[in-house]
Amino acid sequence: MSEETPATTAPESAPEPAAKPESSTSVSRVVVRAYPKVIFFWLTWVTSLVAGIIMSASETPPSHLGTVWMCIFAFNLLVISFDFTEVISVMLIAIVGVVVFAGLYFDFLPFIGDFFRNLKLWMSESFYYTMFGLFTAVYAIVFIKTRFDYWEFRHNEVIHRRGVFADLRRYSTEDLRWFKEIPDVLERILCGAGRMILTTPREKHPIVIQHVVGINRIDEKVADILGVKRVVMK
Repeated sequence: MSEETPATTAPESAPEPAAKPESSTSVSRVVVRAYPKVIFFWLTWVTSLVAGIIMSASETPPSHLGTVWMCIFAFNLLVISFDFTEVISVMLIAIVGVVVFAGLYFDFLPFIGDFFRNLKLWMSESFYYTMFGLFTAVYAIVFIKTRFDYWEFRHNEVIHRRGVFADLRRYSTEDLRWFKEIPDVLERILCGAGRMILTTPREKHPIVIQHVVGINRIDEKVADILGVKRVVMK
């Protein structure tokens, strides 16, 4: 008579945890800071430091160092003075290309090369270090100011915090729409900057947040936290 082996009961498995609602992000808030246009001078700021180091380390400084610094400074002035939209940028590149091609073909551009070769701007190392120190001080002030004046996006509200004592203004995300604009190609190239425009039926005028650095990354985070479709304007 064969023995029956008692059936072993499998241990009850622990109940599976309830599925969490799907979400593309676990971030509970997104901070957006508006910066002044001086941030686009970072190229001049860095160039000033490099030029100062070159002047300090060289017994005979490069003859065109001052010209290079001035060209970069002039470029930064153009960036903050005009809005280079995509259409304007393409037209400008096309015009410059045509002029350069025509100048090389008809040989009427040598004077430009002669002008820059004969242009010898000289600035001392003290000048470069002074400009670097000046921009550093301004950027430090901008950094501190933006710690006390910023926008905070949450799931159900948008908060504008201002001042040392954190004055608040709250906006409901109900019927909130926002637009991402990149009006200047050069500002986007230098800092990835653009602006955000918020509209809500409860406000008479749109709310504009200027010069948001890393606008594409910020826009993605805001879209995730609000869970709505984005409207992109260029």
